[in-house]
Amino acid sequence: MQSLLSNLQSLGRMRLALLGGTGLVLLLALFFGLRMVMAPDYVQLYSGLTPATASSVIDTLEQDGFRVQLSDSGSTISVPRESLPRARMALADQGLPSDGTPGWELFDDTSGLGMNSFLQRVNRLRAMEGELARSIQTIDGVAAARVHIVLPEREAFSRERPDPSASVIVRGAASRTISRRQGNAIRALVAAAVPDLSPMRVTVLSASGETILAEEGEGAAEVTLQSVRAGIEERMAQNITQILSARVGAGNARVQVSVDLNGERQVVRQQSFDPAQRVVRSTETTEESNEDRELAAGEVGVNGNIPAELADGADAEGGNSNTSERTREIVNYEIGKTESETIREPGEVRRLSVAVLVNGIYNIADNGEVDYAERDAEELARLEELVKSAVGFDEARGDIVSVDSLRFMDYSMDVGDPVRPSMGQLVSEHFGSILRGVMALALVTAILGFGVRPLMRQLQTAGPGTALAVAGGG
Repeated sequence: MQSLLSNLQSLGRMRLALLGGTGLVLLLALFFGLRMVMAPDYVQLYSGLTPATASSVIDTLEQDGFRVQLSDSGSTISVPRESLPRARMALADQGLPSDGTPGWELFDDTSGLGMNSFLQRVNRLRAMEGELARSIQTIDGVAAARVHIVLPEREAFSRERPDPSASVIVRGAASRTISRRQGNAIRALVAAAVPDLSPMRVTVLSASGETILAEEGEGAAEVTLQSVRAGIEERMAQNITQILSARVGAGNARVQVSVDLNGERQVVRQQSFDPAQRVVRSTETTEESNEDRELAAGEVGVNGNIPAELADGADAEGGNSNTSERTREIVNYEIGKTESETIREPGEVRRLSVAVLVNGIYNIADNGEVDYAERDAEELARLEELVKSAVGFDEARGDIVSVDSLRFMDYSMDVGDPVRPSMGQLVSEHFGSILRGVMALALVTAILGFGVRPLMRQLQTAGPGTALAVAGGG
């Protein structure tokens, strides 16, 4: 111990300060390196939040002792990976995150003494709209919804009350669109929740401005050609999926239908004549008979002035007679003529294309292993005939139907061993932790290699010289 102290005293103040600074830097490097290594790995809790919703979520998490990290200008909130389940449970207990649309909680903090009838009607309407929007957002594929309800009041001195109406704007989840079937479900939900509201008085729009379901008045509703096409495609795909599921099983068929509709109104008038088809229209028959008689030469008297019809046979032989008869018949025919008028309204199917992909066959052996086998060509041909019958296949129209069998890459299916994440996926998932560890290790290595090691060499070199000097002085 005394030799160590004597060696330190022999180093001088400059070397002692250098040694102390190096040790302090080393301790700080170790401290920050360990802090970086032990820093929690943050994962995304919620994203795309409004500022008001994000503020409520952060306040709740901080009050419960969670560490929070903000990104994307405050719209994304992240928490440590190990705290993710508890954070979601804490927020669910407080009803967060909410979309900011109030519901029936509007009446929780209000007292009926200071509220007039107008405010009560307004709050009731707002509460109905908010609750309906929340219910619509629970539908699969719907990310956000907004509901507007109009409850008109009866005018003074009027016996009839105007019918209520409603409009709904929905925004689909990422890379998903709202189908017409979902629009009908939303329309039925809103109509059932509002008294005296007819489903035909509910309009459903998408966030992109497309009319999914239009309000129907006294006449037929005018819907866009895109909506009609989407409805036809969805109905056909549903029919095909239903008939194929009986054979290949639920979830083992993927159907895509593309319909080309006629967007123009066409009126075609046609006349055709058939000379072979003759019909008698009228018949005219004329018969003529004429008789001329000449008297004998030089015969004068009463017999010459008696008509031939009254003269007897003996007297008639005395002159010459001429008789002529003529018959004429005129027949008028009508040539067969056919007139036809064809009206083609917009929305007529011009061409149909159907693509069907069915999963293969999974057989479980006695040892528990799962064997996959493709469906044979004969079965695919029979499935193709079923699809053609279901969609009303017309070869003259140019329709196309394709049925193929491939193995589905659906990891949610309970067949075979679960798919393990690859090394690349693991590195990508824990890239932040790996990077922090590498940086901390590099920092410590650099301090040890370029700071501590040269200093230790200097101390080892100065130690023997100092000891010899002390011994020679003694």
